[in-house]
Amino acid sequence: MPADLPLNGADYLMLGFDYELRRQGYAGNSCQIVLALDRVIAPSVLRQRLAMLAERHPILRARPGGWFTPRWKPVAAPPGFPPVRVHPAQPGLTEKLGDEPLNVRGGELFRFDLIATAAGKMDLVFTWTHALMDALSAEHFLAVVGREEVALPALPPAAPRPRLPLRERFRLARQNVQQLTEFCQAAPRTVGVRFPGAPKVQRHHVEKFSAAETARIRANGAQLCGALGDAQFHAAVAAVELHHLHGQVGRPSPSYVLPIPVSLRPKGTTEPLFSNQIAMLMVQFLPEQLASTAAAVTALKTQLAQALRARRIAAGTAITELSRGLPFPLYLYILKHHGLQGEICSFFYGDTANVTPLLTHFCGATITDFTHVGSTTPSPGIGAIFFYFGGEMRLTVFHLEPHFSQPEAAAFADRLRQRLLAP
Repeated sequence: MPADLPLNGADYLMLGFDYELRRQGYAGNSCQIVLALDRVIAPSVLRQRLAMLAERHPILRARPGGWFTPRWKPVAAPPGFPPVRVHPAQPGLTEKLGDEPLNVRGGELFRFDLIATAAGKMDLVFTWTHALMDALSAEHFLAVVGREEVALPALPPAAPRPRLPLRERFRLARQNVQQLTEFCQAAPRTVGVRFPGAPKVQRHHVEKFSAAETARIRANGAQLCGALGDAQFHAAVAAVELHHLHGQVGRPSPSYVLPIPVSLRPKGTTEPLFSNQIAMLMVQFLPEQLASTAAAVTALKTQLAQALRARRIAAGTAITELSRGLPFPLYLYILKHHGLQGEICSFFYGDTANVTPLLTHFCGATITDFTHVGSTTPSPGIGAIFFYFGGEMRLTVFHLEPHFSQPEAAAFADRLRQRLLAP
């Protein structure tokens, strides 16, 4: 894999979120995957495997650099590379590890932590900067690290689709800006800082569903959204409960804007691996559209159909690719001072569907459980990611403590659970 690999537009956006989170005192835009293993694995084996992969793929020890053509620039291996640490079990350790920043500018793009648990078992916590890759890439990377027969693709990151002519990209970018302007007619407002004395940390709450509950949820989604409607159903449920949450904390909003992630990878592939191969379809819900799950589904379906007709996936990709050429300070200024006045979205929403079937074992140990943890910026300060492991649904709600209390976030996760089961 060659050196000086380009960041695409979504990579650059995630780097912007990372910078803003650090500026405000948080750890940064890092995500986690937690694997529960049925036995202890040797740290030396993991270190050896990572060192070998980093030798073959220099991006694993690179830093972001460049003004007008941002790239991953390989650096000398930092002290302690590859980063594998071992810890005794202690309450809340996974969240504490997430609050430890990665030295992204110094080439620390990921970290592994091994936590010994009871009865000879172990939890593995994989933390990575979201600027490096998206959640689906992270799953595949873990499979590569843990199973020698799985190979990393040899291709470098590239543009997710053939580039359109510059004039057409500018036209599509203007279309994207126009949509944000329309949103401003009922501009969304997040809850803001409600607990200024709270530590600047992110916490998360996981809801697990049995096979029977998962089947029930999928049946509910199929009934309301059609055979391919799992992600639409989850997004609609999240929007309804977000409106309820705003009302409960006394901060109702004129509208709620959700970014719906859309994969840009060709179906069935993982290439290119080290990049965020996603675009965002921005949708807006008005309070009257959130009176019920069915009403929210109708509003969502209408907007998604309009978005596909208007080529808004291409528009979102165009504006991120064009923005990638801006100097970073100007890019951040525009992000914070566009028409939505820094209200990037009302809720960070992710739906990674089924965990890759390659993740059944890791370094010889059986994976008995799996958890995705996303990250959110101070606006909106809350988000959720939906996924399936072993045929069973999982839901992780994550929040920033100055914006929402842990009981509020746990209650929100429980309401999501109940609405998924009984929409």
